[in-house]
Amino acid sequence: MPASSWLPIFEALTRYGINRATAEDVAKNDLRNWELEEIVCMLQKVKVPYRGYCYFRAPFLRASQEGLDFRTWWPSLWASDQDSRWISPPQELMHRSVQEQAALCVNAKGKWSLKRSGYVALSHVWIEGLQRDNEHSGLLDEKFRAIFALLNDRHIKAEWVWTDVLVIPGSNPAKASPADEMLTIDIINTLPLIYSNADSVIIIDALVLQLHSSNLTDIAMALVCGQWTTRVWTFQEIKLAQRALVVTATGFYDYSEIVRHLDVLAAGQPARYRRMYLRLATLEKNDERGLSIPDIVMACGARRSGQDIDYARAFFPVLGLKWEFGMTREEGMQMIYQSQKRHAPRIACFYGAPRMKVDPIWAPSYFHGLEGMVTDSLVWDDRGIRGEWYPIRISKVLKKFPHSRRTAFNFELDCSGDTVMQCVLAPSEDSNAIIAMESAVERGQTYVISLVPSEDVLGAEWARQALIVEKTEVDEYDGFEAAVYCAAVITSRQRHGEDRTSILLRHGNSTQDHG
Repeated sequence: MPASSWLPIFEALTRYGINRATAEDVAKNDLRNWELEEIVCMLQKVKVPYRGYCYFRAPFLRASQEGLDFRTWWPSLWASDQDSRWISPPQELMHRSVQEQAALCVNAKGKWSLKRSGYVALSHVWIEGLQRDNEHSGLLDEKFRAIFALLNDRHIKAEWVWTDVLVIPGSNPAKASPADEMLTIDIINTLPLIYSNADSVIIIDALVLQLHSSNLTDIAMALVCGQWTTRVWTFQEIKLAQRALVVTATGFYDYSEIVRHLDVLAAGQPARYRRMYLRLATLEKNDERGLSIPDIVMACGARRSGQDIDYARAFFPVLGLKWEFGMTREEGMQMIYQSQKRHAPRIACFYGAPRMKVDPIWAPSYFHGLEGMVTDSLVWDDRGIRGEWYPIRISKVLKKFPHSRRTAFNFELDCSGDTVMQCVLAPSEDSNAIIAMESAVERGQTYVISLVPSEDVLGAEWARQALIVEKTEVDEYDGFEAAVYCAAVITSRQRHGEDRTSILLRHGNSTQDHG
């Protein structure tokens, strides 16, 4: 029988070196209905020389075992050969790759070529060792050679290779020159062509790379436990791929075959395999179905980036949008929402991120960390989104208090049923929005609105998602219009007797500046 709690699974995963955030997510979801012994059996097939081992850090370790490398202590003595240790393409070729819409690839001899086919692209996690050095503006020669050694060892035929760490100028925009930043943006805007034109996209995850198993279920389990599924950039890399290959310790496996394998298993045992199947299946390229904002939210809720701007910028290539120099993350999110007017309202009530400070102010400002249920009942209008809600006016804040790193409120309500409601805000909620919301309550036109009436969840095991809004002054014939302050979870379970009402949530023109 599966463990009665997710905690033993979490503890086993962390004991084998799985990142704590990933371990918690997987233990609660993908592996929740698995036997603990089965999970440990897979983890024991991951053979690493030490905890935290990564293949692309290994060259340094091998060098240190062979003898002391005094260059790390006294680099000036070897100044003459420093440049030869760092691999980077000519700047002129980087610009030509953008102009000619071609992938700037390299072969094992260090020769560069612009390609539109006949190459593979790497999909990897920078923090796992394959990382560009900003000081030297290049990739260390040992790591460069390790790429081709890995592909050759796993019998992957790849004369020409494209990888972001070689051809994108730098990983730190704060230190990049304007010219380098503009070139980076130009290259990012060519990524759809680069990944979709590649013969295959090679998935390199440090955990999976050390998995000694040909069992597709083991490989799927290792994938969801690894770092590759936790980064925002790898989402668009796999989503744009015509074909993707997963590299293990003993060979390579077609990503689509892994997904099909899980699909068959999920049909027979949905409790065990359905969530893992959905996590990996949503990443596959699907031209017929396309890609929507809810798809991104479901696939990227736990994905992270080292740069805040990438929580919007990383989704531009896969959505067919062009990033522009000087754009902020919120401006990027604004462009995403405006390009997806049919799908954007479907996540209006999702909880877990502050609302936007620019139009549309009802929308989450991040896709990361969102929770909720997709709705199809809201429609994008010229001035806002319109739909049927269950509103209750807040007459007073009875209590404000911390609740598990969140901010909680007990509200007194103006309604025909129970007059007390508890709402909990997300840990990341904007403090200025909270202050503005509290001030709005004193003005007497603040409401908690939910798409589900309190009557429907009295015996349910899930809490209601809601928005806290302020009703705006409009002509009576315009009906109920409101501006959103924040999202909340209603944690109390009482019957409030609210009525169903048509409400327009404004894109902008909030009643109070809470930026």
